[in-house]
Amino acid sequence: MISADFIFSLTLCAGLCIVLFSLTFTLSMAEVGQYIAFSASRAHAAAHVDPAMQAKMGTDKFNELLSKPVLQDLFAKKGGGSWFLLGAETDGSAPKIDIKGGYNGEDFSNIYSIPKAAVEAATVPITGVRVAFVPRILNLKIAFLGTTASDSDSGFKSYLTAFMIREPSQQECLVQMKARNEAILNLSSRYKTLGSSGNSKYVPLEDNGC
Repeated sequence: MISADFIFSLTLCAGLCIVLFSLTFTLSMAEVGQYIAFSASRAHAAAHVDPAMQAKMGTDKFNELLSKPVLQDLFAKKGGGSWFLLGAETDGSAPKIDIKGGYNGEDFSNIYSIPKAAVEAATVPITGVRVAFVPRILNLKIAFLGTTASDSDSGFKSYLTAFMIREPSQQECLVQMKARNEAILNLSSRYKTLGSSGNSKYVPLEDNGC
C-alpha cells in the first residue's frame, strides 16, 4: 500500500513539474517572440523608397531572425515538431507576419477596440506588425491530470504585436511636397510665374517635414 501511494505521489509530482516547466518556458519564449516582432516592426518603421519596400524590410528581418539555428528549432523547425510556432498556426506551415503601416488606411483598428478619440488624436499607434504565437508545448497529456487539448492543433494560441508609427517613405514625401507646391502656386498668378520652372524637375525644399 505504501509503495502504491509513493508511486502515485511521485507520478503526480512529476506531472506538476512538467506543467510548471512548460508554463515558465512558454512565458520565456513569449518574450523572445515579442522581441522578434519588435525587431521586425522597427525595421518596417524606418524610412525607405516606398511603403512596399518598408514592408519588405520588416518581413526580411522577421525571416532573418527565424532562420537562426537556435530560434528556428524552437519556432519554425523544418519538417515540423517545434515546441512553439511563430507566424504559423499549424505545425509544418510556413511562418508569416502581418504588417500594416497605415498606407491607404491599412491598420489594425478593425481587430483591436481602440477608442475613436485616441485614434484621431494619434495617441495610440495602430500600425506595425502582428504575428501568431502558438505554444504547442502546452498541449500536454499527463497521467492522473488528463490532457490540455483534444488534439495538437486545437490548443493555446495568441498573437504578439509590436505597434510603431511608420516613418514616411520617399514616395509619400514627394507626393506630399508636390501637392503642397501646386497648392502654393494656385494661390496667386504671381506664384505660378515664379514657380512654373520647378513643376517638371527637382527643386530642393528646406524643412519639408520628411
